[in-house]
Amino acid sequence: MKNVITILIIVFAFCYEGVSQNRSNLEKQKKELLTEIANIQNKLSNSKKEKKLILSNVEDVKYKTSLQEKLIENMNDQLNLIVSNIEQNETKLKSLKEKEISLKDELSKMIIKSYKSKSSLNKMKYIFSSSSFYQVYKRIQYFKQYANYQSKILSRLDITKSEINKTIVLLDSQKTGKEFLIEENKLMRKELDLELLNLNQLVSRINQNQTSYIQQINSKQKLSREIDAKIQKIIADALAKSRRKEKGFELTAEAKLISKNFNNNKGKLPWPVEKGYVVLGFGKQPHPIVKTATIQSNGVRIRTSQNSYARSIFEGNVYSVILSKNNLYTVLIQHGSFFTAYKNLESIFVKKGEKVRLKQKIGEIKTDKITKQTILSFSIFKEGTPQNPGSWIYKM
Repeated sequence: MKNVITILIIVFAFCYEGVSQNRSNLEKQKKELLTEIANIQNKLSNSKKEKKLILSNVEDVKYKTSLQEKLIENMNDQLNLIVSNIEQNETKLKSLKEKEISLKDELSKMIIKSYKSKSSLNKMKYIFSSSSFYQVYKRIQYFKQYANYQSKILSRLDITKSEINKTIVLLDSQKTGKEFLIEENKLMRKELDLELLNLNQLVSRINQNQTSYIQQINSKQKLSREIDAKIQKIIADALAKSRRKEKGFELTAEAKLISKNFNNNKGKLPWPVEKGYVVLGFGKQPHPIVKTATIQSNGVRIRTSQNSYARSIFEGNVYSVILSKNNLYTVLIQHGSFFTAYKNLESIFVKKGEKVRLKQKIGEIKTDKITKQTILSFSIFKEGTPQNPGSWIYKM
């Protein structure tokens, strides 16, 4: 029974260490989300009265609500960890109390035994009644060991009592933290409901003057289509050059291996930004805000924070660097028979022909001076055919 209780306490110690680490990671994520929400709110506060920014404001509100949803999810995860930790500590407390009862019982038996021994035979008389010096020595050692064992029991009892008190204090703290998180969660849900109402009101205003906003959208789409056309021409030319040598896309042994590894990692590739949120998906679709406008997207648009960098999703070679009319860069990276395109970069850290590593920074993403939005346009091509990045990137 004693061994079982000891093992349980050791197991709880290891579990608590793991839970503590998870909680620390969640707290870090929570701080990052709160910072990003505050940044978006600050931008919204400064641009609410500017009619020309209503489209970007709607995008900002949508982005903010997505962050709030992630924050609620984060707090739910923390709550689940706390509840699990409370249950573990309650079990630990029960085991410690059982251990305390066992030690007290053992100590009580020792005291009774010692008392009976004293009343029946004096220790000194017992020692000196020995028949030899060896027996005297053994009897003295027996009393010493008995006293030492009794002392150890008392020490273990004190340690157990101390552990019980610490666990009780920890449980009280965890239960308080649980109640605080529940209230914080309720507050965040109310704020989310208000933001969704605000979003509906903004969309309603846009719907009243759709023609003007459709023109804005079409203007941006025109520039995007021009860059997409350049990218696809570059890839088509590369394919044509290879086909003139032999059928199919001619690749070196190294390029074939990269291509195979890229393909094998479908659904597991990292995001092209450290943190972000998809604001526009892949393919032909209604505009996410102005539903009467249609958008053709060869990739995805990812909203991220200011001063963020685009990074390569896989090892490869920089095949081309394009400078558009608005003085922004597009970097095209070859991964065997695959290509990835990173658009809307205001500065780049790589050059044509350079080898790049997995997650290597390739350029800083442009932050729009008016809307204050930082958006990376990202595409994947397989032998010239646009692919849905959502099928290739982990949890996109």
